[in-house]
Amino acid sequence: MQTFSILRSLALALKTDLIKYFKYTLLDKIINKLIWASSMLIISTYILPQLGIQSSYGAFIAAGIIVSVAFWDAWGVSVQFVSDLDNNKIIQYYATLPYPASLFFVKQILFYTIRSMIPALVILPTAKLILLDHLDLSHLNILYFISIFIVANVFCATLSLLMTSLVNSMNSIDNISIRFLFPMWFFGGSQFSWQTFHAVSPIFSYISLCNPLLYAMEATRASVLGTEGYLPFWSCIVVLTVFSMLFAYIGSRRLMQRLDCIR
Repeated sequence: MQTFSILRSLALALKTDLIKYFKYTLLDKIINKLIWASSMLIISTYILPQLGIQSSYGAFIAAGIIVSVAFWDAWGVSVQFVSDLDNNKIIQYYATLPYPASLFFVKQILFYTIRSMIPALVILPTAKLILLDHLDLSHLNILYFISIFIVANVFCATLSLLMTSLVNSMNSIDNISIRFLFPMWFFGGSQFSWQTFHAVSPIFSYISLCNPLLYAMEATRASVLGTEGYLPFWSCIVVLTVFSMLFAYIGSRRLMQRLDCIR
């Protein structure tokens, strides 16, 4: 009975978070992501080819944007989390309610996953509308796409916890974006495949395998554009899952210590 009561309380807290998100934030998030994605797609498909870039580059970028919108949403979540810790401390109240603090962070990961998944769902249809014949969906593998879509968004949710745990205050939050997120995104296959990177520099390409975002990018492109030329799909799923569990553990543990709710 106590377990049921705890799970019910967490479910209600998740429902409350989602209702507020749908009511006050979702539409703005979708509009922002559509503007950003559309700008990148138009430039990569219709302008960059005039500079010698392959005409298929737009489709390549389109698949990567699906991951990128979730990745950068994790940054927005971290900013809100740290701001709350510095000011209202609402999170501190929820994290000290009479249920295991670890379950509170499970609820947070579920919320972050759902809030990043919904806006990301509009990217592929939007890309098809903009790219038209430049985006051939005949290689789309639905099972692969659903699998990596869920796993990648869970990974980004756990990444947001880790980032939040590494920031001491709002005064230092820019350090995470400049020193951590931007290098992670640029060298994580956002604009090139691992195979291309390997052809340019085998040494640095192997070093890049330590970057979990690379596996999300590679697997998403494999699910949309076909598996040829990308890292093995299910290997990417396994690696992302391991990173997600590691980030979730480290992030939640550090935040529990910070909130003084280890129990």
